[in-house]
Amino acid sequence: MHDCSRRIRSRSRLGNSRSRLGNLWAAAWLVSALCWGVPATATQVFHSPNDNGLPAAGTPTIATGGVQSVFLYIDGGASASAANTACDTGAGSEVCGYTLTMSGLTGLTLVGFTPDGGANLLHDTNALEFRVNGLDSQTPTPGPKRIGELTVNAVAGGSLELSSGEVIGADLSSETLVSGEIVAVPEPGVLVQLASGVLLLRYLASRRARS
Repeated sequence: MHDCSRRIRSRSRLGNSRSRLGNLWAAAWLVSALCWGVPATATQVFHSPNDNGLPAAGTPTIATGGVQSVFLYIDGGASASAANTACDTGAGSEVCGYTLTMSGLTGLTLVGFTPDGGANLLHDTNALEFRVNGLDSQTPTPGPKRIGELTVNAVAGGSLELSSGEVIGADLSSETLVSGEIVAVPEPGVLVQLASGVLLLRYLASRRARS
């Protein structure tokens, strides 16, 4: 009788252990699905310093000291949908429509906006915020699209940030953009430190070359 009860308790503990193990596996699978099952944001909104559709290597910076231009582009990627399917049943990375809000922070204020001549959009600008709605559903193409030139006044350290954004893709799916910095305005002291660092590196390189 005692032996039988021991076996029952042992099987009960084994069953509970298997149940806990199963729960752990289920939790791990769920976390994995949440982490890996959501695609990363592909669309970029960026400032092209040379106004040629190419982004800077990192976050581009502009110096303090008055009115400057930020050349805004939006890029969904390089893959093209089959003919006449973009903005319907396409599988490419064309941007068919977008709505963006950008904010000037700290020492950066917004002055005005000149849309690209070929862009189909509506916009509104004040000193602190820039909003734009764009549409390209007729003959959209993959790759960077020029939104226009945003004029900013960089009187002190600050930044231009994408506050929010939604994009409609080639298959009419929507994408929420990740907020982030478009342009940074370093404090003058930071610029001095960077310049000093560059000069020091050049000096050390010249000494190494002579030795």
